[in-house]
Amino acid sequence: TRGWFFTLHAIAGMIFDNVAYKSVISNGLVLDKNGNKMSKRLGNAVDPFGAIEKYGIDPLRWYMISNSSPWDNLKFDTDGVEEVSRKFFGTLYNTYSFFALYANVDGFDNSAPQVEFAKRPEIDRWILSLLNSLIAEVDKQLTEHEPTKAARAISEFVGDNLSNWYVRLNRKRFWGGEMNEDKLSAYQTLYTCLETIALLIAPVSPFYADQLYRDLTKVTRGEEKSVHLAFFPKVDESVINKNLEDQMKVAQDITSMVLSLRRKKNLKVRQPLTTIMIPVFDEKQKSEVEAMSALI
Repeated sequence: TRGWFFTLHAIAGMIFDNVAYKSVISNGLVLDKNGNKMSKRLGNAVDPFGAIEKYGIDPLRWYMISNSSPWDNLKFDTDGVEEVSRKFFGTLYNTYSFFALYANVDGFDNSAPQVEFAKRPEIDRWILSLLNSLIAEVDKQLTEHEPTKAARAISEFVGDNLSNWYVRLNRKRFWGGEMNEDKLSAYQTLYTCLETIALLIAPVSPFYADQLYRDLTKVTRGEEKSVHLAFFPKVDESVINKNLEDQMKVAQDITSMVLSLRRKKNLKVRQPLTTIMIPVFDEKQKSEVEAMSALI
């Protein structure tokens, strides 16, 4: 029990020290997955050092923070740690690997002049808008001592938006061809997202964030600087476009529903649909669907 307490206490301290807060957190108990108090007698106790050795400290920390607030009791389930390792860290690793593979082939250099924001494709402007909305959300939640909500917001951005939507829809922009403005914009946009995510996750997963940040910056800046010596990201209000975010969310929701219907009817994803009918309730919703019709 003492081992778990010190693990949790270290998480809380790093989160708030990293954003210049000095706070005292009273931790709850770490219970077994059924909500029972851990006990050697009952055989449900988990050795914290064994868990760290098996799963790694960062997945363990991320699970414990994103699962419940530090001051609440936590129902600890190793399946949850494995899911975090696979879904969050695995997805983030695959996204970085995709970027690194093609960036190395093309000799991408992020120190080159940035493509003007207004000239970037709509989907680049969307993910950068969402990224800055995320920065604002994480900063707000950490200020209000809600690291759990901050971690969940980051997880949603990485899984649902950056990996499963942005990268999936833009793969061809990275494949072959010369380094034109469109391709450079894709590289710069994805680089910005990855670097910012490294900064945002640093309070909760300090080791993974540091490695990711060093790998991203050592080529473009010619030096390896720790993520923990960098400034926390600041919101760029000028790139936030809530209307665009709402429109893209509509496209994502429609796509998810259609995929669900395909599964029910056993229609393969590669098989084109002749028609889909989407009910709308007002002109605003109609315009949002029409604006994203080509993407859908």
